[in-house]
Amino acid sequence: MAMTKEEFRVRWESNESGGGICGDDIAECAVAWGLYRTPRTHQLSRVIYAVLKAAGTEDAEDFNPENFEE
Repeated sequence: MAMTKEEFRVRWESNESGGGICGDDIAECAVAWGLYRTPRTHQLSRVIYAVLKAAGTEDAEDFNPENFEE
């Protein structure tokens, strides 16, 4: 079962390692929150950013793929 946005945010911001949140957690939240139907078929950085943004994490923009040079 996916975390709520609040649960995700609190856990993500709990420590430097993101509260132990893993890729599977992010993918589950992306589906549960209606962000992606198939998150594993999309660019990982975009999925992570979408989930962080939706959860309202304080560092979401640090993960915005549009801010990185290719």
